[in-house]
Amino acid sequence: MTALFKLSINKKHIDSAPPIICITGTSTGIGKTVFTGLLAKEVGKKKSVITQKWVQSGDLDAPDIHTHDRLSLARIDSKWSVDRQVYSFKTAVSPHLAAKLENTDIQPEQLKNATQRLSDAFDVVLIETSGGIMVPIQGVITTGDIVSEMEVPTIVVIPNVLGCINHALLTLDYLMQKNIPILGFIMNQFDGSVSEMHRDNPAIITKISGVQQIGEITPSII
Repeated sequence: MTALFKLSINKKHIDSAPPIICITGTSTGIGKTVFTGLLAKEVGKKKSVITQKWVQSGDLDAPDIHTHDRLSLARIDSKWSVDRQVYSFKTAVSPHLAAKLENTDIQPEQLKNATQRLSDAFDVVLIETSGGIMVPIQGVITTGDIVSEMEVPTIVVIPNVLGCINHALLTLDYLMQKNIPILGFIMNQFDGSVSEMHRDNPAIITKISGVQQIGEITPSII
């Protein structure tokens, strides 16, 4: 059997998808790449869509945009590759350090310009962040600084595990402080377990933050 994933999301969030969406998470390795690919598949049923990863650190032979395309079943012309994966570094560390190790700097304007070119050509651009929203990009400039400047509506992916409440609320609070529009949050139910904790986590996150859960990722075994 092969373990796959399925996305459950309110149809209205697909139909009303803004032209650029930032997909961030409470940490790294918590399902952003899977969600981005699955969301691209759903949006792509009615609109032209392309995914983007501003900085790929490590896994250059199997970058995240390839996973996006595999999950979304998209066939994207290779001419967009440079704008989709603007910076590529060998070492799997934070973007600012990955760049430093290769004696370069990440230029925020280059990231913004790449997104704009994609947005001019496609109905929807999905930007997957590297790690969480406060990951440094260059010096003291974080991903959130750039997303805030661009006023990009954002979805937060949250793993439904013990400890996620604190990480989720801190992330949502930061987005609010930066005046970044929040479309909602997605719960990633890694193993399909359903307990009182799993039911309570999204409920209390919404109760405290006022931000609604708009969907969830669950495993699908075929």
